[in-house]
Formats: sequence, C-alpha cells, structure tokens
Amino acid sequence: MLRQGTYVIMLRSCGHSPTISFNIGGEDEPTTLLRLAGRNTELIFKEIISALSRYGAISPIKISKHEEIFSIRDDLGPIIGGFLILIRRTNNPKKWLGVLNEVLEGKHPELVIAFESYLTMTIDISRINKFHSKKQKQALTPIVLDASSRALKEFVKVLLKKRENINHF
Repeated sequence: MLRQGTYVIMLRSCGHSPTISFNIGGEDEPTTLLRLAGRNTELIFKEIISALSRYGAISPIKISKHEEIFSIRDDLGPIIGGFLILIRRTNNPKKWLGVLNEVLEGKHPELVIAFESYLTMTIDISRINKFHSKKQKQALTPIVLDASSRALKEFVKVLLKKRENINHF
C-alpha cells in the first residue's frame, strides 16, 4: 500500500467523527502510533497537509470520499508525530498550528529536537508501561500520551516565552 516513506498520516471521515491516524512502518507492518478525533480534527489535518505541502514533504497515497492518506517525508515524520502529541486534547488547535508552521519554516530548531525527542520518549515509555492493553488500537498508551502532551505543551510555552523576551531586547 505505501509507495514511499515510513510515516503516514490519514484522515478517516466515516462514522461519528473524523479521525486522524499517524502510522509508522513499511507496507507490510504499519503501526498506528496515535489517533486524534474531535471537532477540530479536519482543521488540524488540513493545516498539517497544507504546511507539509509547502515544503514538498508529503505524497498522496489514497484520496477518496471518506479517506485521505499521505506519506510524510522521513525527515519530517518525527516532527509531525511530536506535534500530534502536542495538540492532543487541546482546546485551541489554531494556537499550536502556528507553532508547527514556524517550526517547519526553521524559526524554532530547538522545537524540532523537542518534537522528535518527545515522540521517541513516548514510544519507549509506552512499550514498558504497565497500563498498556493488548486490545488497544494504537501503540502509544493514553496515559503516556496525556503525560507527554501536558509536558510538551508546558515546555513549548516556556521556550517560546523565553525566546519572545530575548527578542525584545
């Protein structure tokens, strides 16, 4: 199914509400790392796709009425994964979508490292987390995702505030 890349983002619109899935792996054994659903799901997905398109970092795999699947360039896949952790359970996705655009523009190289590191850390901790259920449909456990998301939000807020204060001098 996958023509290129090991990171895939998809939007499924059938059922109750749209769902974003972020997958990693080859075409034989892709693993869903996380899913996002809610009222802002389509907005988040469209903005991510638009941002990645500006850099030629995304390739369509399948587009249909109920499903859009894109392969993400390997160097940006971990950044998108970390970003999806950041916006998990957010009330204001537009605030964070601006941060993604700035990261992709190269304005915050420290956040590239943060997004990649938080994704890796969340994967590693989810592997050993005792609360992990075999029935779960995603590799990252909800308790670890929630903790990582909260921590990453605070980290980004503090970093951006410090940068803003420095730039005013």
